[in-house]
Amino acid sequence: MQFPNPYALRKEVTPRELVVFAAGQRQGDENAQEDYFLNFNDECFAIADGLSVLPNGYAAAKLACETAIWGYKHIRQHKYYWLDKKLFMKRIFRSTNLAVWQKRREQGFEAGLATNLLVCMIGAKTYWIGYAGEMCAWLQSGSSIRKLTRDVSPYETEKTNALGFRRLGLVPFYITEPMKVGDVLLLTTAGCGNYLTPSDVQVGMGRMGNTTEEARAAVDSVLTSAATNGSAANETAIIIKRVATS
Repeated sequence: MQFPNPYALRKEVTPRELVVFAAGQRQGDENAQEDYFLNFNDECFAIADGLSVLPNGYAAAKLACETAIWGYKHIRQHKYYWLDKKLFMKRIFRSTNLAVWQKRREQGFEAGLATNLLVCMIGAKTYWIGYAGEMCAWLQSGSSIRKLTRDVSPYETEKTNALGFRRLGLVPFYITEPMKVGDVLLLTTAGCGNYLTPSDVQVGMGRMGNTTEEARAAVDSVLTSAATNGSAANETAIIIKRVATS
């Protein structure tokens, strides 16, 4: 797939801060790449992992990312949602899930399609993450690195939370915390994140500096570690850092 300039920078006037990020993928041993990634204006990131248990995984992931970004750009215009980010995130996931679920009505998609999805919104001093299905995210703040997403129980199935299996009732997991200058977020699909040790995460995030070259090196380190540890699945990783301009 073509990434929308994954090393772009966006300057802010007030406050004098910006976000630098990089994204990367590996196909692994799979027959096709079924992950997808999009961002809008370096303030909303969507990463999806189409489920191979149904056909059309790539189409599901692409549709989910496109609908999530569309939802962010349009739903935020309503003050009611913009002032309540949790409700805003639920609305994005509701619209996206419905879009994926309805896709099966089209010719060629009758067998169904489904995807995991993570959406990350970056504010002036805060981040908001919503996710459904099996996705992975970590936050580095100072010397501390914490996994933000929950580990999936072996008793759960893909149908528990993934988008596209049911028309109504999907509620994303929701995480929000302050994001200070210097903080780093690592977002990955399960094909990458499930194969990372705490040491791999620490080394990868430790490579993240304030330049696009360092961001690229950090993403490459994470993807390489997952493959070295045995991942043969599709992998996608995004690393995001808030940096100061002065």
